[in-house]
Amino acid sequence: MSIRMSASLVVVLLALLTITEGMSLRGMGADLRCRCIETESRRIGKLIKKVEMFPPSSHCRDTEIIATLSKSGQEICLDVSAPWVKKVIEKMLANNK
Repeated sequence: MSIRMSASLVVVLLALLTITEGMSLRGMGADLRCRCIETESRRIGKLIKKVEMFPPSSHCRDTEIIATLSKSGQEICLDVSAPWVKKVIEKMLANNK
């Protein structure tokens, strides 16, 4: 194999790795790290449309609570130690019984 062909192959492989690096795997059912980088502790209860709870897993040791806002559809991570978020969690768990 010539040096030129080897160099071209390396460039193509690096390009593929760069493209896939920024892709989210959440929609594919594979989460490789925690979803929440920052959390919100202010009361935003009236703005919330939907709440999802993600228990600790092998990829993230934290319980994550993600709220979807009514108007914008934006997803916000909630601070699980905030008193109002604890009440939301209790209500979610009670409704699942």
